[in-house]
Amino acid sequence: MGGVVLDFTSGAAPCADPAPSSAGVLLGAAVGGSAGPWSLTRLGWLYLLAVAAVTALGVWAATAAGVGRALLVVPALVPLAGPDFSRFFLSTYGEPAGLLGTYALCVGAAAITGTGPSHRAARGAALLLVAGGGLLAATAKTAYAPVMLVAVLVCAATAVTTRGGRRWSRHVIGPAVAVAVVGAAVLPVGAAQQWQARNYAGVNTHNLVYTLLLPEVGPEAAAMVGLPPAASSGAGRSYYPDGPAGVPGADVVAADPDGIRTAAWKTLATHPAALLRAVGVALQSTQGRDLDYLPRERWTEDTPRPTAVAPVGEQGATAGNLRGWLGGMRLPWWPSLLTALGIAAGLASVRIRPEGARALARTAGLAASTALGVAAVAVLGDGYFEVAKHTWLAAYLLDVTALSLAGAVLAGVPTLARRTGAWRTGR
Repeated sequence: MGGVVLDFTSGAAPCADPAPSSAGVLLGAAVGGSAGPWSLTRLGWLYLLAVAAVTALGVWAATAAGVGRALLVVPALVPLAGPDFSRFFLSTYGEPAGLLGTYALCVGAAAITGTGPSHRAARGAALLLVAGGGLLAATAKTAYAPVMLVAVLVCAATAVTTRGGRRWSRHVIGPAVAVAVVGAAVLPVGAAQQWQARNYAGVNTHNLVYTLLLPEVGPEAAAMVGLPPAASSGAGRSYYPDGPAGVPGADVVAADPDGIRTAAWKTLATHPAALLRAVGVALQSTQGRDLDYLPRERWTEDTPRPTAVAPVGEQGATAGNLRGWLGGMRLPWWPSLLTALGIAAGLASVRIRPEGARALARTAGLAASTALGVAAVAVLGDGYFEVAKHTWLAAYLLDVTALSLAGAVLAGVPTLARRTGAWRTGR
């Protein structure tokens, strides 16, 4: 397509097997119950209002410990202003709901890091954002399960002082919320997993084996997962756009996708270098966040029709295209380094002063860890096929990481200057 279609008419027969997704709930709210024409901009406004509500609640919670703590929300908010992320709010994909949920997680976590256990109302609101954000993201796409996992860990680690309670009681509310999130996610996430297995198990396993496992481990990986030796000749070829025809061993994958996938994971576990390279590629692919194979402009009657329509990005079809796409990136090592720096800052935050710098360092650690989880799940679930689309949410999280690290450095400069001056004067 040469552009984005914004105007639709509802009222046709519903899909026989719709994908279970929280994005569908938001889409249904935007369309309304009546049939007839509607615009996708209505959905965009709904997401915008949701972002505004999350921001307002997060700022209110963060400022319980001082007006200046409102700045802790900035690293999560600023990336949403960029077209690479905001344009997805005008789409029917699961990505925008995942982005909204991840934003709520980051905002809520920032408010938690900026407050103390005695700020009961503020931390209660922040826990609501973290828990709701994690649940929203995981139910938008099962590939975003790492967002919920991080949300559960944040909730479990958050202390909230109860009125008149004993000291141990501060560790009750957060863990209780964590348990509630897991309980609420069981049915919808399970339903989404079953839908994925019904519709794409063979496709996903094909992509995992042929686009990732065979290219990274080598021809010997074919025998390790139960494929014929000739399967290595199909290394680098994804399921789409040409299908599995002519790919040796593709029929074996189609006959037992679950077994082949498990064998592929076990093989990668015994080849840690290949697994690290795969995760490195996933992180590097976040530099393709613009997703140029998805249109940016509105489709009108005057929109020039493309002469060739690529159903997937140039990185999604063959190993040669993937390597060429990756090779054209500037600073290919930067996302991996940024991830490592963010996680290191989070781990070192207990020794960081002042409090604002420590809070931002923890936000950086949370965002980087979540980005790593999303990137790893992306390649372990579908190989390198459409890898930039699958790691798009990780790209947002790495932007949050970078801004949080920059903020932590700026917030820590005065303290560092004082310590340097004291050392020079011998005090």
